[in-house]
Amino acid sequence: MSQMLNWMWRGACRHADPELFFPVAAVPGPAARQVEAAKAVCDPCAVRANCLSYALEVMPEGIWGGTTLEERYALRRRSFRVQASAQPRETAAS
Repeated sequence: MSQMLNWMWRGACRHADPELFFPVAAVPGPAARQVEAAKAVCDPCAVRANCLSYALEVMPEGIWGGTTLEERYALRRRSFRVQASAQPRETAAS
């Protein structure tokens, strides 16, 4: 498992305060600014795609791969709908 997560050591967030990536949702104004600050760390990150892939699978709290938990739920729903629409539909026998 540890080898699968080696990309984390290359993350731009490794030198940032971990609390930045876990905003307190009960405080909308400051939390929104904190989310934007965390996403700014993620934007240029070399392992952002790895991080987002991990986060979409595990669904941890906080900012991962430049997304909030709510954004990841939306991405998963959208992905599920796309996959479902790509499936051939059965038609009723005439």
